Amino acid sequence: MLCTEATSASSRDTFRPHALDGAVLWFQPRTGLNVRWSGPETRRVARRAPRVVLFGITNRCNLACSFCSRDRAARSDWTAESAFDVLAGLARRGTLEVAFGGGEPLAFPGFVELVERLGTETALALHFTTNGTLLDQARVDALRPHVGEIRVSVYEDTPWEDRLEMLAAAGVTFGVNLLASPDRLETLPSLLKRLAEMGCRDVAVLRYVGADKGAHLTLEHERRLAGILMDSPVRVRLAVCFGDRLHPLPRLFEGPGGDCGAGLDFVTITSDRRLKACSFQSSGAPVHTAEDVLDAWTRERARLLRPADLPGCERRLGLCTSMKEGLSDGVRIWRGFSGNNSGDCVLVGRFEEVDDARRYFEDLLPGFRGSHPFSDDWRALLTREGIRLEEGEEGEQGPESMARVGRTVMLHTDMTLEDDFPSLRALLWRRGGRSVYTAVHEHARVELVVGMRFENSEALEAAEVALAVDDIAVLERRALDLYGSVPLHGPGVPVAPEGLGFVHDRIAQLEAVARAHRAAFAAELAPVPEDTPWPRTLAARPAKPGRERLWVSFRTEDKALALASSLDGRAVVGSRWLVVEAARIPPRYGFVVQRAGGAAEWMGGGPVDLSAYFSVPRRSRPLDIAPQDLASGLRPYLLPGDELQTSTQRHHPRADVRTDDPGRALRAFVDFARSRSVDVWIDASPHDRLVEVVERLRQDLGLER
Repeated sequence: MLCTEATSASSRDTFRPHALDGAVLWFQPRTGLNVRWSGPETRRVARRAPRVVLFGITNRCNLACSFCSRDRAARSDWTAESAFDVLAGLARRGTLEVAFGGGEPLAFPGFVELVERLGTETALALHFTTNGTLLDQARVDALRPHVGEIRVSVYEDTPWEDRLEMLAAAGVTFGVNLLASPDRLETLPSLLKRLAEMGCRDVAVLRYVGADKGAHLTLEHERRLAGILMDSPVRVRLAVCFGDRLHPLPRLFEGPGGDCGAGLDFVTITSDRRLKACSFQSSGAPVHTAEDVLDAWTRERARLLRPADLPGCERRLGLCTSMKEGLSDGVRIWRGFSGNNSGDCVLVGRFEEVDDARRYFEDLLPGFRGSHPFSDDWRALLTREGIRLEEGEEGEQGPESMARVGRTVMLHTDMTLEDDFPSLRALLWRRGGRSVYTAVHEHARVELVVGMRFENSEALEAAEVALAVDDIAVLERRALDLYGSVPLHGPGVPVAPEGLGFVHDRIAQLEAVARAHRAAFAAELAPVPEDTPWPRTLAARPAKPGRERLWVSFRTEDKALALASSLDGRAVVGSRWLVVEAARIPPRYGFVVQRAGGAAEWMGGGPVDLSAYFSVPRRSRPLDIAPQDLASGLRPYLLPGDELQTSTQRHHPRADVRTDDPGRALRAFVDFARSRSVDVWIDASPHDRLVEVVERLRQDLGLER
């Protein structure tokens, strides 16, 4: 039976189940981690409560913005006590989040006390949007333990920079709301850059809905806005009012039948005690209790699912009756309060000696607290190692899961917005390890690549049966070995008493199978493309040992240039990226990079795949570089044996090069971009990453045996 009641504040760290139409969602209130599952078993599941409540706690505001959507004549009827009663009742019935707005929430008498009580007595995820002018240190200190995030609406005539600096210094997760108006497009790129520098977690871009024709975006404005957001240095999420517009931008959920979810997935409770689908709807049902809210949410579904009657609403009449259309069966995992654009954060480190890997892992065990800010134990450890948490890094989060297999250590957080634990990467290099996979905001499918070596064919066949019966994996034979990839989540994964997360638990499950059949075991996290041809991968020969590479990326070009001189003159610099080649890459290089704020990944001597995406700064003009023109411009810079492919992806010219000289290709990309006054984004990876992973597993299996 699906239980949706919240019991106490202690459940804020556990997953709360929530019924959707034809699916089930599990939500962790403190971190915003979401796991959505749909399949034949969930077909009959139906919603019992809205997932999110947008609560206009007051109509009072100390500003008078012309574009504000609230009804300025509406009363402010809520008290702290009546608001608590309604929200606590909705939490008991299955609502997961409340986002306070208004008016200005901080103008509501007793707002801080209300949040403190909700944070103590319910399992609701709590967050609010403010213009920031009424934020002070005392309020920030009181609210910090209870809110998931604070969103600040940025206007030109408010002290938003001071307020964001205050939130950053206090370690509060904060985001920014921006209204995308025609007159803001010119300064938007520089504003996004400034917000990234200040540590803003994400920017919500809002669309104007209302009667002012001058505030609406034209098609040309939308084209420019999409280009600006594609190049944003800070994570961006779109308001649902954009609908399917700005089509080049990726969505967390895409497909036919998409809808904003207003009136179904989320509802708005106004300051004068009315229930609306969203703040732009003109009418609402009167509500005084949680039962009133749920009754109106059920009884007035047809009205709630109608489009708002203001220009700018992209909802289509009659489109939405549930939120399950357009989503295929399966499991989706993401982190965020009411949605974001996220990816995996991964570190796979290799040591030359098992004891060094064990020491790194065991030194982290005492302070491991899952996806929470670094513990005092970890801070003390980093201090002893000479790794200082710089200003702006106090918000580092521990990985959700840690694991070690032989000489390999793995840290993983599923679907987050940025690099959660750069200091742990620095510690790895400081201890003499190498990062063989550094992923930040990874959208590829990350799985465990595993190997098992058996003493005889009978033991191998018995293990194959055990893996199939328990629906764990079907692996490929190679002599007396088994190799393949295993999803991180799956049926029957026992939760280990150590509490080190799902990667550790999955590895423990596989190690138990290996032990039962006296097999050696090795594993490593890696991005695994769908339909990977494992027989061909296992038959491929790894690259011969040769010159090693270090691929380095920074947020800015000046940091890359400043760092290059400390790498013994071996770095090829191209904008904010570096390639270092040597007969052997000393771990000191990786430590220096990480300490300087970069990200470093070690690569062997085989071919390297580099990808480049080109765009126009601020999207001020069309980027009319055809694939054949891109190829003609790049080919003279490359070696004759380099493989070059050009294409257009999401309206951006793209070039892919396979080369044994990544430094030359890096410079080719950067020089081409500069010669045409365009921007470029570059990524690099080993051409045969899975082949190299399997080779490392073979080495470890031989060592273990």
